[in-house]
Amino acid sequence: MDWNNDGRHDLLVGDTRGNIQVYLNTNGNSNPVLSAGHFIQAGGENLDAGARAAPVAEDWNGDGKKDLIVGGMDGTIKIYLNKGADASPVFAPPFLLQANGRDFKIDSRSAPRITDWNKDGLKDVLVGETHGYIYYLKNVGTNKAPVFKGYEKLFLRNGDVLRYPDPNGDPRSRLFVTDWNNDGLDDMLVGGKDGKVMLHLSAPEQSYSPSVIVKMTWLQVKDKILEFKDKAKEKIRGLF
Repeated sequence: MDWNNDGRHDLLVGDTRGNIQVYLNTNGNSNPVLSAGHFIQAGGENLDAGARAAPVAEDWNGDGKKDLIVGGMDGTIKIYLNKGADASPVFAPPFLLQANGRDFKIDSRSAPRITDWNKDGLKDVLVGETHGYIYYLKNVGTNKAPVFKGYEKLFLRNGDVLRYPDPNGDPRSRLFVTDWNNDGLDDMLVGGKDGKVMLHLSAPEQSYSPSVIVKMTWLQVKDKILEFKDKAKEKIRGLF
């Protein structure tokens, strides 16, 4: 992430108190040297996004300037629009991301990433959270005015839900989308509270986003199976 548009990679960090700091790279990209961090402000005060701030810098409203999209402990996602310049952001007070006309909220520790997941030219949102799942919010609006009708978990090709493994049920998934193996398809890196990182490669036989495609197919099959089981139970009860 290049915060000040000088061509060098900088570091954006949210903390447990809800503050966000940026550490500027004072050296080259091959050997970064970070300056002392400084707190980002919104509305003239140090930004406070709520506990466990998980920020990402993206152009949310298509005006060519980086905005802040921030998850947190309460499970919501806050949007801070940049009213300054792209190289020297000035942020307005936040508003909450919505889905189905209501404030988006998962259980806890929301951690968003912005990407065109279904390759339709529109920015979508992927969200990690406290239980290790990844949620997908499809943009049905525009890049200048994103609209999300709902959200759903991502699934793997075999029908299993995509989840960072943890026997205690609280792995706190964090994700990054990239073409890991240079095959032109989106892969996903998922980290958890144990400090490890899992790699999910995109299936080469799919054009894009196999998790979503397989999820839709598998859910249709699962619904039919559950419907069949319910009818079978009714017939069995009728025998007694």
